Amino acid sequence: MLLHVSTAYVVGEQSGLILEKRFGMGETLRGDSDHYLDIEAEIELAETRKMELQADPNVTEAAQRQAMKELGLKRAKLFGWPNTYVFTKAMGEMVLGHLRPAELPLVILRPTIILSTLREPLPGWIEGTRTVDSLIIGYAKGKLSCLFGDLDLISDVVSGGSSLSFVMFIFGIGISSNRLSADVQIPGDMVVNAMAAAMAAHAGEGGEFIYHVGSSVRNPVAFSLIEQCGFRYFLENPRVTKSGKMRKTKRMPVFKNMFFFRAFMALRFKLPLELMHLVSLLSGGTIFASEYKKLNRIYKFGMHLVDLYQPYVFFKGRFDDKNLEGLRRSMAPRVDGEVNMFDFDPKHVDWELYFSTIHIPGVMKYSCK
Repeated sequence: MLLHVSTAYVVGEQSGLILEKRFGMGETLRGDSDHYLDIEAEIELAETRKMELQADPNVTEAAQRQAMKELGLKRAKLFGWPNTYVFTKAMGEMVLGHLRPAELPLVILRPTIILSTLREPLPGWIEGTRTVDSLIIGYAKGKLSCLFGDLDLISDVVSGGSSLSFVMFIFGIGISSNRLSADVQIPGDMVVNAMAAAMAAHAGEGGEFIYHVGSSVRNPVAFSLIEQCGFRYFLENPRVTKSGKMRKTKRMPVFKNMFFFRAFMALRFKLPLELMHLVSLLSGGTIFASEYKKLNRIYKFGMHLVDLYQPYVFFKGRFDDKNLEGLRRSMAPRVDGEVNMFDFDPKHVDWELYFSTIHIPGVMKYSCK
């Protein structure tokens, strides 16, 4: 059999209840015949563009990478996907579904964004820093200045021996650029348990099976709860700087409106940067030149991420998991302990307890250096 780990966000910016449906070959999110997705043509286009850039002696390696990123984003948006990550994930699903022999079972698992472990291999374990963990670390280090998003919206969380997933991202500006990432981690045993259960259930069966692994339908949690848990944790566990001073715990301003958020960013960061640039120009490049280039590059990267993740921050969809619930029920009659061993039911997670005593402490222990 084939097991493909995709992402729930292959659906793009849909709202409402999102079903566990397969993609047809060439299907796009535009929903019209004018935008048929020819995957081979897209690969050829990318390869041709790459060769053109490599053949130009005036284009640096960094400029080549940037140009390819821009091309990928442009093509993704043309067909209705907000970024290249979910665009290529969708193409992967299409190719597997199209080329799969009829007798070969194909399981496509679509988890939402996953964070630290709930139980296995140990509570709160995590490697690297992704998505909402960047906010926790940025806040702990005093580098977070604001957030944008709607705290009242539902966050899609996956727990399973270890993980959380979010249907939306809330990004704070002020975190160092290497902390911000769109990559999806899958260290959690809930996702792993769902993978193991799906493989056991469909081994030897022909067909294509799609599962959403999330919590927004069966055990929803609002971002406001996550924010409250974080504030309470740092209030009870104040951070200390390298110099020995205690950081003051305070709530960050949250912008629900993108206009006000961008105005804040312009006044707080862009205006001082432009003043620095002016001083540099007037001095003939002897003052602030290198500092301006570095900070302006970070600012542009941060605002690029804002544009990239804005659709998720205000994401109003909920991922239906009827197929996954059916898989859970098929395991229920067993009495040999496998149901508890391979638990992937989000209803079994107390999110407030998880965030307060497992996830945030885990991020501080394993990821905050």
